[in-house]
Order: sequence, then structure tokens, then C-alpha cells
Amino acid sequence: MEIKDSISNTFLALNYISLSQNYSSSITQAKLNFKRVWEVFLNPIKYQDKINEMLKDKVFAKAYFMILQNEGCIYQPKLRAASNDKVFFRSSSEFKIEIVKSNKNKNVYYIIINLINDTKLPLLNLYVICDNISESKKLPKFNNKRAQMIIKDNDNFFDLITNPNTEIFIR
Repeated sequence: MEIKDSISNTFLALNYISLSQNYSSSITQAKLNFKRVWEVFLNPIKYQDKINEMLKDKVFAKAYFMILQNEGCIYQPKLRAASNDKVFFRSSSEFKIEIVKSNKNKNVYYIIINLINDTKLPLLNLYVICDNISESKKLPKFNNKRAQMIIKDNDNFFDLITNPNTEIFIR
């Protein structure tokens, strides 16, 4: 998004807010409350469970969809995003893996593996593959479709399993 588009969007938003604060109807029985329409438009998450009921009001729906048509999208406020080069939870249709830091030892992590489906095949190893580098660890016995392993953070296996681009297999 270019700076001029950002400035234009800001002026549009300020214009809508100004309109909503200065709106008055000459019809005393009008049910349209522009402040309410704009509030719903600006906070879609806040009203997500009530929006279907609000849209049953034809006047509200007409104003709401007019704003959507003019804007082209639902307003989303700026979010703070965080980026991390480590992933501590993985999920697939066959299993879930969670990596938890030890409370006592700062450089020790627990790998908790939960099987989703029953399998009759013996599961012996956990394989991780990333950028043509692969490692494997022998799995402990599963108890109620759950197993736990201990790994240190300076181990190459830890770097591979927490890498977002890694493929994980249990065989």
C-alpha cells in the first residue's frame, strides 16, 4: 500500500466518523442509527455473534452494505504481529506434537506426542526432514496414545523439529 492510499483511507475513515457524529434524521420514527452502523463496521469481531440479527433490520442492512460496497472490504484495525523462527506445536490428521520448555532446566524441552487415530503398526521412530537434512529419534512406548521425549535445545534435532519448514513423520 502506497502512502497516498494510506492517507486517502485515513481521510475516508475520518469523514465517515464525522458523518456518523453529525447525522440527524428529519423523520422522528427512523430506526437508522448511523453511529451504530459505523460501530459495527469498525468492530466486526465485537459484533460477530450479533451481526445476523442486526442485518434483519432492512434499513441497517442497506446502510451497512452501502459502506461495504464503497469501501470494498470489512475494516480491520492494525494488529501487532510477532514473528518467530521456532514452532512449538504441530498438528496433522494422524498426530499432534507439542514442545514444552522444562520449568527446572532452561535448556531442556519435552516433546509430547499425541496420536489421534489408533494404529496397529508399531511406531518406532520420529523423523524430521528439512532442506535435505534429516534426523530421527527412537520413540518411547505409547501410553493411551501418548508419548513423551526429552531433548536439549543445543541438539540439532531440536533445531529441526522447531523449524517451521520441517516435515515430521512417525513410522
